[in-house]
Amino acid sequence: MAGIKEVIRCYSCGKILQSDDENAPGYIKKEVLESERQSFFFCDECFEKERHHKIEHEPTVTKDLITILEDAKKKDALIVYVINVFSFEAAFSSKINQTIKGSEILVIVNKIDLLPKGTDLEKVKKYIAHQFLLHGLRIKKENILLTSLFDEKTSLGVLQEVYEKKGDRDVYFVGAKLSGRKTAINGLLKIYSNKSSESIVTRTYPGTSTKVMKIPLSRKSAIYNIPPIDDDNSILHDLDRTSLRFIFLDGHVKARKVHLNNKQSLFIGGLALVEVINEKKVSLECYFSPKVELLRVIKKNSDVRFIKAIEKKSVKPVLNRTKTIYDFDVYEVDIDENGERDIGIQGLGWFTFKAEDQAFRIFVPKGVSIYTSSTKVLKKEK
Repeated sequence: MAGIKEVIRCYSCGKILQSDDENAPGYIKKEVLESERQSFFFCDECFEKERHHKIEHEPTVTKDLITILEDAKKKDALIVYVINVFSFEAAFSSKINQTIKGSEILVIVNKIDLLPKGTDLEKVKKYIAHQFLLHGLRIKKENILLTSLFDEKTSLGVLQEVYEKKGDRDVYFVGAKLSGRKTAINGLLKIYSNKSSESIVTRTYPGTSTKVMKIPLSRKSAIYNIPPIDDDNSILHDLDRTSLRFIFLDGHVKARKVHLNNKQSLFIGGLALVEVINEKKVSLECYFSPKVELLRVIKKNSDVRFIKAIEKKSVKPVLNRTKTIYDFDVYEVDIDENGERDIGIQGLGWFTFKAEDQAFRIFVPKGVSIYTSSTKVLKKEK
């Protein structure tokens, strides 16, 4: 008699699961594999990586960029670090941070106009300083500038801060793609007055093959507009222009509330899938572009329906490179404390919830970073 038996594969890496040889690919403990409580399984190696976050997706950094920043550090240059406040928490590079550690850093916080109305901006400054500290960089509160559009007034304020803090030192502008670094430089150039005998030039930086714009500020100092930090761990990295329009905001983001229990899942467009994996019900305040569709579905087989929705493009936006569930990384986030928390997806946005020993499983396209932090949106006290 012929028989057909389904082969069980690791939900993360796709390897065929086995319980015979713990040194061979796809090993999983027998009691876990035979558990009727599990609807899908991770091999032991993937479970450890996902649960304890041993794999961190950081943006790619070139050797040339490190060489330039090492030179900046030797010269005791002022580092102007530009961030997009809407999504910057996973845009840090440990290599870059280690290189510029100890330098004086002026942080330009761009896109502050995207945060919800009524956000306490002083608390946002504290939040940003804390995020930098978590990534190894100590920032003075007075070195954090909140900005939005780089009009003449804003650009003048930034330029004045640069002049005040730089002394006779050079200035290096650092920032991820789409952080607003280029916009900031262009804003400065519109009001810039060259008081030196040198011209603005773009040349190959010494010791590298990378071209860098040099903007003279005086006979002793200049601004160096260096290449951006890559955004290859962001959801924005390889989205087509049509899908990008769904993600970008043109004004204050508004919270959309979604209530989930452990029998429900949430589609965040065709870009992410969120599941509650313990018995706790949770209310989410979702801070994504209003064009990104939020769809609450029954949890059973939600991964299958998620892929079908992507195939049919019945949810928007979608990422063209995600064809199967194996094109997604899977993270489990356990929150073992109380208080308001955020879980964010780099480049996309975040959701806020009241933490009470919550546990989530989150699917994001491979290589895209997620983060969890104390909440960024704190209202002014009345």
